[in-house]
Amino acid sequence: MIRYVGRRNIDEEQWNRVIASSAHETIYPYAWYLDTCADNWGAFVMNSYECVMPVAFRKKIGMRYTYQPVYCQQLGIYSAKRIDVEITRMFLHAMQKKFSMGDYALNEGIVIGEEPGFEVTDNMNYVLPLIADHATLQSGYSENCRRNLKHTVRHNLQFDDEIAVDAFISLKKNASKAAGTAANYTYINHLLLKLKSLDRIRIFGAREGNHLVAAAVFAFSEQRGIFLLSVSSEAGKEHRAMFMVVDQFIQMYAGKLPKLDFEGSNIPSIARFFRGFGAKPQEYQRLTFKNSVTRLAKKIRSV
Repeated sequence: MIRYVGRRNIDEEQWNRVIASSAHETIYPYAWYLDTCADNWGAFVMNSYECVMPVAFRKKIGMRYTYQPVYCQQLGIYSAKRIDVEITRMFLHAMQKKFSMGDYALNEGIVIGEEPGFEVTDNMNYVLPLIADHATLQSGYSENCRRNLKHTVRHNLQFDDEIAVDAFISLKKNASKAAGTAANYTYINHLLLKLKSLDRIRIFGAREGNHLVAAAVFAFSEQRGIFLLSVSSEAGKEHRAMFMVVDQFIQMYAGKLPKLDFEGSNIPSIARFFRGFGAKPQEYQRLTFKNSVTRLAKKIRSV
């Protein structure tokens, strides 16, 4: 049986244990992460936390609709057991029944074909296993990646493994061509400070002299280091500084962490950067749905 459980009634200990035991464990569905990044969230739960599916949602003109929070690439269905297509369908239709419309990203490993009432888009994540040593992993880098790493050496960039949250945000504000809103930076600051307080992020960077020219936020689940946010100044881009930052992360965590999750991109140039380190594609799907016009109109009239 699948039932909907509001956030206040979720057994947090059981919940986090299910996420940690999943073959596709990642940071996004943990209760402490959703509490930080989602406006509201609840979950569909099968039996006694046998399978769980978190859902972030908002409310508008009397309707509840699902949405994918910023810096929350995937949600989906999590369980210690294998999740088959029939279980997936049961969860999706429970969501469709509960919410008027929505946008929802399934986790890798949960793949459906055409499903009535849903539009499905395929996306690519990129994941690099870190079980080998650094030298072995480096041997899997592309020629372009190795060439760019040599470029960073020629410019005498210095690696810094302790970048402060405010320094990262300052670089992001100054380096971004399209300045974000104050609300966007407030959100980033809130998210990073919360994750920092939980010891779930490290911010690595590259300096040219005293100037920070590139930085990346790596968030940590139990099984992954996640390339959550990054930024490079014009000098950082010119000197290929992000190649050094990522390579240093790989050197530090090779053999100590199962995976480096790049979060992926459908943009060819960004995907090429991830593939250059030997990362392999992992498909995940994003769904949208909208219930019938009659049902929506009825909800609106009832407000």
